[in-house]
Amino acid sequence: MKFNRLILVLMTAVVFFILSGSFYYYSTLGTVEVITPIEGNNGKEHLSATRSAGCFMQTKADFGLTKKLVTYPDKPSPGDFLIIEGGPFDNPKYLIFTFDFPGALSRQYQVGNLIYIIVGISCDTEPGNYEIEFKKGCGEDPAAGETVLAKNIEIAPKEFAFSRFSMPADRTAGWTTARLEEDREKVRQARETTEPHPLWMDPFISPVEGRISSQYGAIRIINNNPPRRHVGIDIAADEGTPVVSTNRGIVRLAEFLLSGGNTVIVDHGMGLSSSYLHLDEMAVEQGQWVECGALVGTLGMTGYATGPHLHWEVNIGQDAVNPEQLIEGDLLWVPPAYVSKIVSEKVN
Repeated sequence: MKFNRLILVLMTAVVFFILSGSFYYYSTLGTVEVITPIEGNNGKEHLSATRSAGCFMQTKADFGLTKKLVTYPDKPSPGDFLIIEGGPFDNPKYLIFTFDFPGALSRQYQVGNLIYIIVGISCDTEPGNYEIEFKKGCGEDPAAGETVLAKNIEIAPKEFAFSRFSMPADRTAGWTTARLEEDREKVRQARETTEPHPLWMDPFISPVEGRISSQYGAIRIINNNPPRRHVGIDIAADEGTPVVSTNRGIVRLAEFLLSGGNTVIVDHGMGLSSSYLHLDEMAVEQGQWVECGALVGTLGMTGYATGPHLHWEVNIGQDAVNPEQLIEGDLLWVPPAYVSKIVSEKVN
C-alpha cells in the first residue's frame, strides 16, 4: 500500500513538472521582440521590428545587425518626400534628427528600436550633397549633441514649369484681407492638428481621374502679379466627378474658403495631410473618419477657379510637397509590425 502511494506521489510530481514546463514554454511564445531586416513591396530594403516565437532570449547581435540609416528615394529632387528609417537604437526617444537643407520634418514614430520620419524637401532647395544625422539630444542646441548615425544624400536638380495667364477680376469681388487671413488661419490649424502616428496602411491613390492641367511646383504669373509657385496639382475633369480621399485619415476641415472654395483637409497622421479644393459639393464633415477611397466630395469650380478641376495638395506640416510622388509605387511604406498592431484598432 505504501509502495502504491509512493508511486502515485511520484507520478503526480512528474505530471505537474511536465505541465508547468509546458505552460512556461507556451506562455513565452511570441513575447521576445527582435529586429530583422525585411524587403518592402517596392523591392527596397527596410528595417522592421518583428516578433520571434521561442522561450529563449535573442538579441540584435544574434542577427548580425548594426545601426543603419536607410533613405528613399535614393536621389530625391526638390519638392520630394524623403523617407528616413534609422536604427536599431538603444534609446530612440532621446535622439534628435537633423538635416542641413530647406525642408519640413514630420513627426517621428517608433517600431521597436527603429525610428521612421518623413522629410519634405523644399522646392527652393539647391541641388547638391547634404548631411542627415541622428544625434543625442543636447539641451536647446541639437547640433551640440553627439552624432549617433549619419548619411550623406544627393539632391538632384529639377526644372519646374512656368506659365502666365489672366483671371477675371470678378472672381475676387467682395474679398477682404481680413477674411483671407481668417481662411489662412483655419487651414494652418487644420494642418497643425495631426495624430502622432501614421493612419495610413494601404498605398496612396489618386483622388480623381482626369487631365493634369497644372503641375506641382510650377511658377505662375496671374494678371501680371508677382510670380507665385503652384503648391499642388490641378486635375481637370467633368463637374460632379467623384473625389475620394487618397488614404485613411481624419477630416480636419470641411468648409467654404474664399480662394479654395469648398475645401476638405484630411489628416493622415505624423503631420501628413491632403487637401481637396474647389469642390462642387462636400460629402464629409470635420472630425469624420474616412477610409482610403472614401468619397469626400465632387469636383467643381468654387472659389478662385475658372473651370472645373480639383486642386490636390499634400503637406507635411505647413509645407507642400509633390502629390504625384505620393502615389508612385509604395513610397510611404508602413512596417508590417506596425500594421499588425493597428489593423484591428477602431479610430474614433
